[in-house]
Amino acid sequence: MNTPENHPENHPTNQSEKVLTLGDDINTDDIIPAKRGTNLDPAHLKRYALEHIIGIDQLMNYDVIEAGANFGCGSSREIAAIALKAAGIREVRARSFADIFYRNSINIGLPLKHLGEAESHPIVAAITQAGGLFAFNQQRLRGDIALPPSDTPRRPMTMAEKLLARASGNAFVQPGEVVFARVDLAMSHDAIAAGVAQLFYQHFGESARIWERDRLVLVADHFIQINDIRVDPKADLLYQQMVQFAEEQGCHLLDVVSPGEAAGICHVLLPERGFVRPGMVIAGTDSHSCTYGAFGCFSTGIGTTDMANLLATGDLWLRVPPTLRICLEGTPAPEISAKDIMLFLLGQLGCDGAIGRVLEFCGGAIARLPMDERMTLANMAVECGALCGLIAPDAVTWEYLAERQRERTGESLEEQLEDEVMAELGRAIASSADAEYERTYTFDLTHLEPQVACPPKPDQVVGISQLGRVPITKAFIGSCTGGKLHDLAEAAAVLNGNRVAPQVSLFVVPASQAVLQQAEVLGYVEILEAAGATILKSGCGACINAGRGVLEAGENGIYATNRNFKGRSGDPTGNNYLASPRVVAVSAIRGYISSQLD
Repeated sequence: MNTPENHPENHPTNQSEKVLTLGDDINTDDIIPAKRGTNLDPAHLKRYALEHIIGIDQLMNYDVIEAGANFGCGSSREIAAIALKAAGIREVRARSFADIFYRNSINIGLPLKHLGEAESHPIVAAITQAGGLFAFNQQRLRGDIALPPSDTPRRPMTMAEKLLARASGNAFVQPGEVVFARVDLAMSHDAIAAGVAQLFYQHFGESARIWERDRLVLVADHFIQINDIRVDPKADLLYQQMVQFAEEQGCHLLDVVSPGEAAGICHVLLPERGFVRPGMVIAGTDSHSCTYGAFGCFSTGIGTTDMANLLATGDLWLRVPPTLRICLEGTPAPEISAKDIMLFLLGQLGCDGAIGRVLEFCGGAIARLPMDERMTLANMAVECGALCGLIAPDAVTWEYLAERQRERTGESLEEQLEDEVMAELGRAIASSADAEYERTYTFDLTHLEPQVACPPKPDQVVGISQLGRVPITKAFIGSCTGGKLHDLAEAAAVLNGNRVAPQVSLFVVPASQAVLQQAEVLGYVEILEAAGATILKSGCGACINAGRGVLEAGENGIYATNRNFKGRSGDPTGNNYLASPRVVAVSAIRGYISSQLD
């Protein structure tokens, strides 16, 4: 449970400090709810740190936090670490930390301690000693610090290791070492980009220019609908500041297409617009940036400080992660989707089962999945604690990318790369046959039934036959996980000729304008509306408690999103069950969670 062990009280380890003891899987929505993130002032943030656990203005009564495993899991937003530091927390001690939260804390100088583990790396120690990442990189830019090359001997490498070795200028790397990887593509969005811009100018000068403007993409999608459900003028200010930064720097801006309507959600939009290619290293100020790993990229979420530094230096410090190999075999039933598969894996591995690691997906079941479904797997790898979810590129990958590249540049991918060159790239980045994996998991999906994640965590997973009867009043199909064309097709197939139960509100959010247009052409939108669904404007919306479709107090809902943490998608007393778009659609018809229409 995401609650203090026993109850919030002082647990002094000595007479001079007051310790707040917490349990496992304290996530960033626990640390600072997303809706508080439109005001970046630390004096504001500290008031709401851990508000859903101990109440508003309570963390200032403590000096130290002691927690269990996977502290800081969930979102990549750096305001979680900032809020703790602003509240006066002198140290966070935990059995383990989510990797992005760990980097964010090191970068801003929030002391962390792994309980029962003595861990130190020279580069991490140097960043800490310098006073944080900005000070460290200032020394690098002046030439006062030189990064030593890796001394890792020749060894077979996994896909993640190959990508990081190439990006860091090393022949070989191994898990545990710290490298600075050159980034091929960076992404930020309206909830974070303004803070990135502020830090970039503050530390690198008011006239500073980003390292390469064509490699930065800014997207308006997260908070652009927030005023549909509550008045928050600061959300609009964040958006305006992002647009201003894009204009000043001349980078790519995927702007709103009308008030409150995104061109698309970032993790769907970037591949759709041809920005993503196999072999890239990609960083985004969003934990679900791991989505791009579906295309054979090392792609991960980072915080505000990491991104501001990246814009100046073009690189990113990373601990080379071990890789868990996930072999998915068998032929799942037709009603089983990638969401069911990923929820099943979460139930097997847990939210902390891949902390600081990479999930590399392979097997016959993967080969049969279309790109939309592969993106769902990669997207939710972070819910297991993984830095990235990787899938080796194959013919399905190249076919998807070829058309998108033609739309973006007027030139097809095949015209830029011959077949043998594409095949060679695939071989070059694929894991070596004798690569060293930390562990290999093999699952036969032949008899897998639809899966449901119960609140308050995405790893509280049961087969739907074990769930019992759970009535609902909200159903939501959307987000970077559940609003792709394949997702809408699943929902339309169920809803065709049926009606949403009168007590249920079903909201459908196409993940991009292109998805909406294709869904209209294919008749999905007409089917959904005829069944009683409400089609909302593209954007993140309810997934991050920032648009229509959020849960009200005490309400049960079933969502095709990626997280169901307390307060993540509405009132903290609401109950969010996660499932596939198909199960969401069936449940909307039945009025309770179900995978059977009759």
